[in-house]
Amino acid sequence: MEEPKQQYSIIVCAHGDLAESLKRSVEMIFGKTEALYPIRFVPGENLEDIKKKLVAVIERYELNNILVLTDLFGGSPYNASATLAFERNDMDVVSGVNLPICIEAVANRTQKSLEQIVPYLQQIAVDSVKSFRSLMTEEEEEL
Repeated sequence: MEEPKQQYSIIVCAHGDLAESLKRSVEMIFGKTEALYPIRFVPGENLEDIKKKLVAVIERYELNNILVLTDLFGGSPYNASATLAFERNDMDVVSGVNLPICIEAVANRTQKSLEQIVPYLQQIAVDSVKSFRSLMTEEEEEL
């Protein structure tokens, strides 16, 4: 049986080893995946260095409909990705990457389009942040 077609490609671009660590964590859940391309931003690099890395990955793997997940809104990985997305109609950038967002992005790449996954991930981000004390208070109030 033919594998369903991937509707978007995923790049994780973040400070330090975060992108590689997120990929390894996703692989603990899904097994080896080629669906997620990590790009690291290290001390001494600048916006242009990150942009070159992004272009290299996009060209090497012939990616289109690209979802770039970055760690910090306004950080260098985000700014470099946004600059590239400004030049491409088939690319979006979402900041605040975490493991739940990566898991959902990988899990839904054959079911949702790029336009559908972005608002979905924004909601996942909100839903995945929980406080134990807040949950306990809510539960007590329901009793």
